[in-house]
Amino acid sequence: MDYFGFVGWFACVAWILADTGKRYAMPRFDSLCDILDELSMGGFGAGRWGWLLSRLIQIILSVFLAYVLTIWPVWGLLRCISYTRSLDTGWALYFITGFIICEYPLGSMAKATKYRGFFMSVFHFAISMGAFVVFSMNPLAMKNAYPWLVRLMGIDL
Repeated sequence: MDYFGFVGWFACVAWILADTGKRYAMPRFDSLCDILDELSMGGFGAGRWGWLLSRLIQIILSVFLAYVLTIWPVWGLLRCISYTRSLDTGWALYFITGFIICEYPLGSMAKATKYRGFFMSVFHFAISMGAFVVFSMNPLAMKNAYPWLVRLMGIDL
């Protein structure tokens, strides 16, 4: 019964995050990418410099989004760590389930966006989807990248 207590609430939050991300966040992000595509074609009076300015904005936006989207898998991993600290055995099932639950909203949002011919249009999803595995292997990296979230969860790594 302990496992279902872990999964139930976690899966519900993931479903809400996936649905709201697809419905509300991704259309706004796509409209911003449309503006950047127009800027790269020389729109808005940018001329030749529009392409460079568009790519620079896309890189900054993608790095920012990678940081923001990675909050979800970091939170999920910290939840797995805090939930399994009191368990003597069986922690692998929690981490595998946590991984699947963390990937679902990110994957559904990535599927809702379109590839625009430049790797930075999907870079943030690739980074955030790999974060659960990377931080699972090196939890101290979470403490460096997201110290405020580690403190908020009350976990001593």
